[in-house]
Amino acid sequence: MRLAVVLVNYGQWELTGKCVDSLGRSRGMDIRITLIDNCSPEPVPQWVTRRSDIRFRRIPENTGFAGGNNAGFRISLADEAEYTLFLNNDAEVLPETVHNLARYLSENRGTGIVAPAVYWKSNPEKLWGAGGKFVKWKMRFEQVDIPERECSPDEGIPVDFVSGCALMIRTDLFSMIGGFREDFFMYYEDADLCRKVIERGYSVEVLPSETVLHSVASGSGGELSRIALYFSERNRIILSRDMLSPAMRFVFMVYKSAVLLVLTMKFLLWQGPELIPCIWRGYFDGLTGRTGYSNVIDKLI
Repeated sequence: MRLAVVLVNYGQWELTGKCVDSLGRSRGMDIRITLIDNCSPEPVPQWVTRRSDIRFRRIPENTGFAGGNNAGFRISLADEAEYTLFLNNDAEVLPETVHNLARYLSENRGTGIVAPAVYWKSNPEKLWGAGGKFVKWKMRFEQVDIPERECSPDEGIPVDFVSGCALMIRTDLFSMIGGFREDFFMYYEDADLCRKVIERGYSVEVLPSETVLHSVASGSGGELSRIALYFSERNRIILSRDMLSPAMRFVFMVYKSAVLLVLTMKFLLWQGPELIPCIWRGYFDGLTGRTGYSNVIDKLI
C-alpha cells in the first residue's frame, strides 16, 4: 500500500532526521516522504540532499505549519497515494503505526481522519494527546480517555478533534477541503480541518493502539513562548466564529475574557510579565479577525 507522508522543518534538522529514520523503520508500506523546509535560517545539511527516500523542497518564506504542509501536499500528489500522513518533524512513529493507521482507513470507509495516540518523547509512558471532544462554551477540545487495557488496532474512538502532530487523511478528502487554513499560520488549523471533515459526513477517530512520540512544542519554542501564546489565543477566537452560534460565542468570549484576566495576574506574579502583551494582542487580533504572520511576528520574538 502506498502512502504519502508530508513533513515540515524549520531549523530542527536533527529532530527531522530522527523522524525520517523512524518512518524508514515502518513495516508493510510503500512510504513516499515529502520534506518541506520553511526557509530555515540554517543551511540544509548534507544528509537531506543525499537521501534517495525523500523528496525535498525549500520554500522561500516561512509559511508556518499550515502553509508548509499545504505546499508539501501539493508536491506529494505526484505519488498518487490514497492516504496522506501529516506528521510533525519532531515526532517519531513506531514500526507498525503507519501500516495500522492506513489499514484502518482502508477498512472503515466512513472514517475521514485517523490518528494515533501521542506520547511525550521525554516520557513515553505519559500521554500527550489522543483526540478531544468539543466543549462549546469553552471553545476547547477536552482530552478523551483511552482504555488502560491493551487496545486492538481495529478499535477506533470517534472524536471531534485530533492534533496535526500526527494525522492520516484520505488524500482526495484533503484536496476537496482545500487543505489547512493558511492564514492561521500555526495552531487551530488542525481543529478547523477536523471540523470540515465532520461536516462532510466523515468521522474523525483515534486509534489508541498506535503510538507516536512527540517532542512537544519544539517548533514554537515551547507552550509558553510568545509565538505559541499569541497564535493559540488569536486563532481560537477566530475559529469560534465558524464553530459557535452567536449566543454561544458570547458565552465563550465572557469565559475567555475572565480566563485572560486570571492568566494576566499569573504571568505578572510568577511566570513573566513580558508574556502579557502576547496574550492580549492575540485576544484583540482575534476579535478583529486579523490573521497572517509577517505583520505581527517581529513584535513577538
